[in-house]
Amino acid sequence: MTKKTIALLLTALLLCSVSASAETRSRWAHSYRFGSRDEPRVAITVDDWIHPDEWLAEFLAVAEEYNVKMTLYPSGYALKAEDRELWQAALDAGHVIGCHFFQHKRLTQSSQAAVKRDLEKYQKALDETLGYHYEFLTVRPPFGAGLSTGGGSTVGRWIHNAGFDHIVLWDMDNTSNLQKALNTIKNGSIILMHANHHDLVFFRNLMEALKDRNYEYVTINELLGITSRYYYVDE
Repeated sequence: MTKKTIALLLTALLLCSVSASAETRSRWAHSYRFGSRDEPRVAITVDDWIHPDEWLAEFLAVAEEYNVKMTLYPSGYALKAEDRELWQAALDAGHVIGCHFFQHKRLTQSSQAAVKRDLEKYQKALDETLGYHYEFLTVRPPFGAGLSTGGGSTVGRWIHNAGFDHIVLWDMDNTSNLQKALNTIKNGSIILMHANHHDLVFFRNLMEALKDRNYEYVTINELLGITSRYYYVDE
């Protein structure tokens, strides 16, 4: 092997090393309970959507009234092509869809293979509902189960190994007491609601009560700066 060939090989190896260190896949998923506390931005997230035909249009109306961009986490088994226009209206209005898994079951009672299959079923159901491929960027495990130790937990590793690094939890899920909710919400809060009549009423009351705080209500992707399913770390 000539000196020139050796030099070229060493250069190629160095470039590969630099590229790998600049954008290296994380070893596990990352779980988020809130975003930056330095900016007056908040994310409204709404789970389940078992009956989008009953609640989605009304949630969208409240969101439009208060200039809110929501992140919607439907359960995959409830996604149906007959609701396509509703879901498309949500996307057209600037809201985003995340994954609440296909089956609404505790992942602690699952397995790595089952989690991967569930996520694949969810993607298929979402694409069939919309009529095209929609790449969701975040996942929210049902009940937040198995994530007390964060994205490095067993459930977090299963999700990471399935190809998804952003697990979204919350820091405010009290929709029964407005004053307690107001005391909890702060910059960067991730607010959890569910698609039902009670939380629809709470949604409107909360937005009205928060008017004087001048929050910007952004999607989870915007709040957390998420642009890919993967989380990269610099080494």
